[in-house]
Amino acid sequence: MNKDKNHKSLPIKGLVLIGGKSSRMGSDKSELSYHGTSQKAFAKQLLEDQGLETFFSVAKDQQNSDEIHDIIPNLGPFGGIYSAFQQDPNSAWFVLATDVPFVNQEIIQLLLEKRNPKKMATTVQGKNKEYSEPLIAIYEPKVYPVLQHHLKQEQLSLVKILRNSDVEIIEAEDALIRNVNTLEEYEQAKKELN
Repeated sequence: MNKDKNHKSLPIKGLVLIGGKSSRMGSDKSELSYHGTSQKAFAKQLLEDQGLETFFSVAKDQQNSDEIHDIIPNLGPFGGIYSAFQQDPNSAWFVLATDVPFVNQEIIQLLLEKRNPKKMATTVQGKNKEYSEPLIAIYEPKVYPVLQHHLKQEQLSLVKILRNSDVEIIEAEDALIRNVNTLEEYEQAKKELN
């Protein structure tokens, strides 16, 4: 398989968001295991299997060479994506949360194949959802100035930013992109995946 052909215009890097507080879960969602390994390792592998150099987005100071720490603390996923663009504003970033354990290689490939570099982002949306999923998305370099503008305005909702931007939306089954945020949802997801 020719990776360049599938990725259209490179460069593109992967960003796995692991800096969240996981308050509803009561423990670090990125460390939960659905597939025999931590979800952060599984998510990183999904992106690396597509040939993407992939980093973890972390809230604390950078510990390892594969981590990008939040330049501005307490901005949530917005801060992680913003920090990735600060590190490399010339790459697109394939952003993947760790609380979406049903995301699989097919969804990753679909986003890469349908990627539209002419738009701000390429994102996935559940068939019965009102809005697209900002944490399963490819953000193009042209979104960086938009993020800078929204940061100045203190408007940090990625959902609203995507809704008001020119984005490519790929439809997916709701079940494949659903979030797992509580212990009950985790137990149910584990049963479904096994």
